[in-house]
Amino acid sequence: MRNRSRGLLAVAAWCACAGARAAGGHFSVDDASLLEPGHCEEETWASHYDGGAQLLHAGVNCRVGPIEIDGAGEHARGDGRSATAWNLEVKWAHELDEQWSVGADLQPIWITQQHPNYAGTRFYAIATWHPLKSLAVNANLGRDFGNGTRDLPRGGVSLEWQASEPWTLIVERYLENETHFVRAGAHWSPNGRWSVDLSRAQRLAGPNASYWTLGITLPLAGD
Repeated sequence: MRNRSRGLLAVAAWCACAGARAAGGHFSVDDASLLEPGHCEEETWASHYDGGAQLLHAGVNCRVGPIEIDGAGEHARGDGRSATAWNLEVKWAHELDEQWSVGADLQPIWITQQHPNYAGTRFYAIATWHPLKSLAVNANLGRDFGNGTRDLPRGGVSLEWQASEPWTLIVERYLENETHFVRAGAHWSPNGRWSVDLSRAQRLAGPNASYWTLGITLPLAGD
């Protein structure tokens, strides 16, 4: 039971606390883009893990000058236990030319059920390449710096293809929390503002389970 509780806390702390992404909030490989200046949006998603564990995420992110700031909370439960995590995110991105952009993301994370509450900080670098107007390739490389635990590598590569005006199809291969995943999903945005995302992350190797995720993104403010 002790190992199960520790694993659930790891899911709450590291697996899904994340900031805004153009392709959909819950996808693990970030892109090097930001919201428009003065705009904010709310992201909510729910994940169901093979074996019965569940996770609910809610966050708000806003563009402030050259950066994006996000605050989010998550609640995970499974095996009769639960955990709540909070994170603050600061994301920067810069367009090099019409095809290439780069960025960086920093996220300190806290867990309410442990002491000290501070669990660690995630940092990763981001690169995005647009070989075509309808196709984007994203790459992330970084690390989870645990507080009192060993640091863990994270990163991945994703392809985003805008198949039609409301639909974007996404495939990603990534490493997080010592587990290798491949994920396929779809992003539907009928009016270019609010959107719905659905994906399946399949475990390839490592300790954590495969899972489904359904999410929605809503605009909160903007010019």
